[in-house]
Amino acid sequence: MHFRLDQLAKNILRDFFVLVGAAETEVEVPAGDAQRIDVWHVPDPALLRAHPEIEPGLLRSMAAEAGMVEVFSAAPGAAELHGCMRKRYQWHHTLELRAERALQLPSAWIVSAGRPDGVLRDFGFVQDASGLAGLYAGPAPGWRSHAVVIAELPRVRGTVLLRLLGAPRARRAALRDLAALPGDAWERRVAMPWLVRLSFEVPEQLLPGLPSEERDFIMETREWFEQFTARKVAAGVEAGLKEAVKEAVKEAKKEAKKEALQEAKREAEQRAEEAKREAEQRARLRLTAQMCELRFGRPLTEAETAALGERLARLQESRVAEVLLSFSAEALATWLADPNAT
Repeated sequence: MHFRLDQLAKNILRDFFVLVGAAETEVEVPAGDAQRIDVWHVPDPALLRAHPEIEPGLLRSMAAEAGMVEVFSAAPGAAELHGCMRKRYQWHHTLELRAERALQLPSAWIVSAGRPDGVLRDFGFVQDASGLAGLYAGPAPGWRSHAVVIAELPRVRGTVLLRLLGAPRARRAALRDLAALPGDAWERRVAMPWLVRLSFEVPEQLLPGLPSEERDFIMETREWFEQFTARKVAAGVEAGLKEAVKEAVKEAKKEAKKEALQEAKREAEQRAEEAKREAEQRARLRLTAQMCELRFGRPLTEAETAALGERLARLQESRVAEVLLSFSAEALATWLADPNAT
């Protein structure tokens, strides 16, 4: 996989496994040559119980026991599978030496954007007993190996994080499904920070020099995020406008006499227009604050929220957007704290 897409896959999977245990990326396997496991995770039963919102399914099965996850943007062949198994056995040996006792062989999950026909056929992988499309089990339980073909996974909520790691068609559908989830969905908490970072961390002038797959993914994600933000703003404005019109007309009808109805309507429209502007300002402040929180990795303080509103009013949205996309988290915090910032 290209570097940024590779990192996106590892970061999303790691942050999922962290919800229910311990997880690391790029785990170095002691050996004569450098070997690294994409994602290594160890479950915590208490955390698994504490997250019932992660419904039974593929991801919860992956998180149920210690294991390694290897992600491929193209279908792996026999050599790649042997490499994964070599890393697993070497890592298992290292863990047993550290523990000074025998340990169960870690599970191995091979996650592939495309269908690795040769691997499935030649190594005896069969449809998993769960019946889930796209999930294949090794020839016997003792192998403790599974293959996940992202292109074949069903388009359901339980697979959305994995489908984000697939080929363009699967990825676009997953982005739409992610945007349709409730605002507090755990999948969005895991994936959104990494998708936003991928969208804006590469300067515009560097995009033409990137590999086509990486460039297309960044552009798709950027377009998706901009559309998602625009829909949120529009929804907030529409809801505020409807409520404002309703209240304004109600108040006008109550106070106006029959002969002054036309004047009352004009007054209601003026108040509705003012309410629309206020609703737009509130919606843009909420969305800009959410972007800041993603950059900080924490909620904004009341003072920071007030400062952000002042900057939007004084410096306009374009300048605030420029600061959000170009400043580091530390520089952004300093900018918000400076009342004379420009």
